[in-house]
Amino acid sequence: MALPTCLQAGVCIAVPAVVAWVSGQPFVFPSLGPTVYLALTASATPAASPRNTLAGHLISASAGYLALVATGLTEAGPDLSHTDGHRVAAVVIALALTSAGMLLGNVSHPPGGATTLIIALGFLHTPAQLAILMAAVATTTGVLITTNRLSGRPYPLWAPAAPPAPAADRSAAEAACREAAQVLVAAMTTTMWPLAATRAVHLLGRGDPEREARLAVRPAAARAALIGPGPNGRSSVVDQWAAEFRALTRDEKVTAITVSVFTDGLNSLLATFRTAPRR
Repeated sequence: MALPTCLQAGVCIAVPAVVAWVSGQPFVFPSLGPTVYLALTASATPAASPRNTLAGHLISASAGYLALVATGLTEAGPDLSHTDGHRVAAVVIALALTSAGMLLGNVSHPPGGATTLIIALGFLHTPAQLAILMAAVATTTGVLITTNRLSGRPYPLWAPAAPPAPAADRSAAEAACREAAQVLVAAMTTTMWPLAATRAVHLLGRGDPEREARLAVRPAAARAALIGPGPNGRSSVVDQWAAEFRALTRDEKVTAITVSVFTDGLNSLLATFRTAPRR
């Protein structure tokens, strides 16, 4: 596997290098090397994905240029033999901003740390050069997508795929969703139902007023199906709401613990409200 990967790395970097040769523009630069290596040897990692590659280099380039602006070095070329306080400040600011941007945006791409220093040190320091840099990154990313796909490596077209939840976590989430649905259906025939319905809509709406407004009719419809003369029995209504909660837990911000807290709250309310007679 080492030899094919080495040959592919050469091909991937040859594309921007040839463009630089033909155009006379800085279409190849040091941090493209680590980007190519990362994508070919760790293609399934989030850091190697096209999203992180493009966003990471964009954040790095922007941070490097902001550092040049802040230190008044936008017109100064590189001079590693006579580094002064302004250049030191530019390097510090650039890498700090790059780290913050990639971490806050959840788009870490380690080669971006080299990109921001290339700019902060003055090797590429004009807006036109930065535009060429990003064009080179986009071109190389396209080559990497093609190469990895043809080689059969797991490599996304954009963002990395979410890792599958462990079986134990899925089982716990399924149990939590089922229990929440059972307790909610139990509340439908009690005097606490309006409060329970409001809580369910708020949970499923995730704090979005427009989404909550669209969901507001579902609890009433489910209660009508439960107590009405139609064919929908209790189990089918429970299945319906278990599916609603299951869809909710697919959001990475909503866990089985969140659903369990909702269930515990309803159970506490059920214990304090008098059960209303069925119709």
